Amino acid sequence: MAMNFCLHGSARTIKEAVQRAKHAEDLGFEAIFFADSHMNNVDCYQVMAMCAMQTKKIRLGTAVTNMVYRDPSITANCFATLNEISAGRAIIGMGTGDGPVYSLGRTATRLVDFEKGLQTIRDLLHDRGIEVAKTRERASGGRVMLKIGKRPVPIYISAEGPKSLRVVGRVCDGTILGTGFDPQVLDWARARIAEGAKDAGRSPSDIDVVPAGMIVVDDDGNLARKRVRSRMANRAHHNFRFTMETVPEKEVAGVKRFMDGFDISKPIEERVDPDLITDYLLQRFTIAGTADECIARVKALEAMGVQRLLLTPPGAIYDQVMTAWGKRVISRCG
Repeated sequence: MAMNFCLHGSARTIKEAVQRAKHAEDLGFEAIFFADSHMNNVDCYQVMAMCAMQTKKIRLGTAVTNMVYRDPSITANCFATLNEISAGRAIIGMGTGDGPVYSLGRTATRLVDFEKGLQTIRDLLHDRGIEVAKTRERASGGRVMLKIGKRPVPIYISAEGPKSLRVVGRVCDGTILGTGFDPQVLDWARARIAEGAKDAGRSPSDIDVVPAGMIVVDDDGNLARKRVRSRMANRAHHNFRFTMETVPEKEVAGVKRFMDGFDISKPIEERVDPDLITDYLLQRFTIAGTADECIARVKALEAMGVQRLLLTPPGAIYDQVMTAWGKRVISRCG
């Protein structure tokens, strides 16, 4: 099976988002995921609905939405509605909360509550309904069903640490794997997912693992790696807040220096001195280089059974890199 390529990005205007989705579809991308960052981007749900109306094949998802601002029952309704609009092309991408949550002084959802919320969404979208407790306003209590939209909808979560990966195994259809593209780390993550799947009596083979990271493809491989360097820092920092157990011993000191130098309060491309981004971090969290170099990385992941990748071009050259990837990489990976 050929690799499927998915895009991730922000949407500053509806026009930009729709044009990008249409172009991505023409280039052969399987899906496009929009950030749910409501102080910086137009509303991702309205964006996805607009894109659904003006595309035919490309799948549409969030990377990622959260439960801090949206009750799980609202999320289930939104995606069932989008799935109807798009004729079955919707994908739920969720996380416990990161930048959009912290920027307004809120707290990420505790993992135990996050898992309960995911189960609520899954039960609603699989027509099992949810149990409502008896209250003064609802004396009967009982089971409530979601009665609208097209169901089910696949649920993916962004996961990096061992506990969240086990949640993937217990509850989710797949994971947006924030640990990057390193083959050894991929094996480690799959093992944690398998542990969760065993707890729930599920087969790990039914759970999609989608490595995620930054990309740049250019005729000048060194220039590609220079362009991706500062933008990938946010992804790496998010990962190592949860676990350092996947870092080889010889790389620990460099990763710690990077983490100590990271300032989340600054604009996303200014949060760390690029000199603190080691070659290990660059290799792990990005695919950057010439087309041949990028294709070699893709083929190595494909040989490990990976079926799709979630890719983020740097914002300043997003459309340039998206187009180059479609023409120079996707066209040769079919």
